[in-house]
Amino acid sequence: MIWHRRAAVVLAASLLGGLTVSGTAAAATTQEVCGSSSTPAGWIEVKYWDSFSCGATGGGMYNTKRIVDTSGVGAGGTVEACTYSPVPAGFYVTKYSSISDCNRTSATSDYHNRVDLVKLTGLPAGTTTTICGLLQVPAGWNVVSRSKSMDCQQYKYGLPANDNTMTIRKT
Repeated sequence: MIWHRRAAVVLAASLLGGLTVSGTAAAATTQEVCGSSSTPAGWIEVKYWDSFSCGATGGGMYNTKRIVDTSGVGAGGTVEACTYSPVPAGFYVTKYSSISDCNRTSATSDYHNRVDLVKLTGLPAGTTTTICGLLQVPAGWNVVSRSKSMDCQQYKYGLPANDNTMTIRKT
């Protein structure tokens, strides 16, 4: 009986293109759309590829993308999105990584193409967390410290030369 549940989880993960959503009980709504279409507010891009249904293929950027609605993600919940994806309001980057689903073309890049995002909206006062970046301090949060982290390095190689993370606390 246990293997049935494992098989269902593996099947669901493969159908969602490896999408990980935590902090929510609701199933994520996904759509496959042509790459030239705008990604709606509150949605993220999680996979790119070529499809004949979206026109000519090859030669440039992939012409199809999978998008996911993040409206069901609760406070403190996390999602993984491609770096070219718009970041929904209230979400902040916590890590950069690479995955083949987030390649926009068949070419290789020296930069990571996926981000882990956390939803800070709705977290209680006193919550402390670390996010990537140094300039965009979320409203209602104070900077506790700044530091270097390999998780927040956009470039795939070498060590961070400067501080690239900040630990913040909700006021």
